[in-house]
Amino acid sequence: MRPVVALRVFLAVAALAALVTGLMGGLARLGLIEPIGTFADLHGALMASGFFGTLISLERAAADGRPAALVVPGVSAVGAVLLWLDRPADAGLMFLVAGLGLTALTARAAVALPRLFTILMTVGAALWPIGTAYWLAGRTLPEVGYVWLGFLIVTVAAERIELSRLTRPTLAAEATLIAIVAAFAAALALGEPWNGHVLLSLSLAALALWLLGQDIAVRTLRTVGFPRFAAVLLLTGYGWLAVAAAIFAFLTPGVATFGHDAAIHAIAVGFVLSMVFAHAPIILPAIVGLDVRYSPWLYGPAALLQLATVLRVTGDGLENTEMTAHAACLSVVSLVLYVGLLMATRFVRCRKPATA
Repeated sequence: MRPVVALRVFLAVAALAALVTGLMGGLARLGLIEPIGTFADLHGALMASGFFGTLISLERAAADGRPAALVVPGVSAVGAVLLWLDRPADAGLMFLVAGLGLTALTARAAVALPRLFTILMTVGAALWPIGTAYWLAGRTLPEVGYVWLGFLIVTVAAERIELSRLTRPTLAAEATLIAIVAAFAAALALGEPWNGHVLLSLSLAALALWLLGQDIAVRTLRTVGFPRFAAVLLLTGYGWLAVAAAIFAFLTPGVATFGHDAAIHAIAVGFVLSMVFAHAPIILPAIVGLDVRYSPWLYGPAALLQLATVLRVTGDGLENTEMTAHAACLSVVSLVLYVGLLMATRFVRCRKPATA
């Protein structure tokens, strides 16, 4: 294995470890397992920065192609390690540096290829260090969490445009998307949803509708195999983004716990993890050379993930802690099954159909 590929694999493993510990922290927060260290308190940072920050940085570094670009996910991985060592302030500094590095990487790509998706990637990347700066400044978890989620939402939207360029959005469609993202960024800057929710709700709903109307997944839903699998998850994910917008529309500003928990998990689990499930079979071979592929069995954990999100949002709506606990467990089960089945495709080969 070449050194660069070996380093990518190591960083991917570090991101996976951050995911595992973040999930453990989430279960501990619900009282489902005994707390381990401060993982419960650092659940959001482990998931948003330790896992997604490292993984997205690794993906962008692989696209950049320069070995030096791997410094960015490397710094993020160091931040994850510092979280495990219960040094959140030092970890925050590492994530801040990594976020600035990711913004620089995407800005470099935008200069080299000035397209809508590269510009949006740069905007999305910039939200990571902004949220991290909020965290270091001692801002509340909702303030930090929604900015970190903004990083993921805008990044996913940009990557869908990159992967779906066959749809070729019109200039009017591109201008509309720019206005939507600008409104979303303004909502975060104004302090929504903790000081208000109208602009955030409208911008999220508009983004969901824009992606639904422009994404090639609407067409590939009629196909078979992996394209249909990915399309089902993508369209479902956009639906969850619309659900989050509806939750904000009916939330009273400043309402905490259950309302925010429903919105956060509609986005983080329903939208973001659906995107991860849809893209993993093509991302992993590209960034770490892992020989995995689509299998129809992946529909099983994908369906469990959707059920878990339904239970989480419904449980929050009913203020039923038992239901939200079951939802959290089901989310973990869906992830474990998905990873296990995906890894199994390396060893189980399907016979290719005979060709005429």
